[in-house]
Amino acid sequence: MIKTNLPRHGLGIEKISKYSIKTALPSNITEDFNYFLAFRFSGKKPMVGYRINEIFYVLWFDHDFTLYEH
Repeated sequence: MIKTNLPRHGLGIEKISKYSIKTALPSNITEDFNYFLAFRFSGKKPMVGYRINEIFYVLWFDHDFTLYEH
């Protein structure tokens, strides 16, 4: 479980449902996968991916805010 006291549009973490993503999902994302995580970079632009143990895998850099509804 990820805990943060930071705002999701600041330096915090935001959970994004896999159904909210507006582009094709990678083939390694299985049916039992439920959500991605968004971290902010370069201001408030999100990088979106998933975490397994201590490793965060970045799938998208949403520099133009079109990957999902913000």
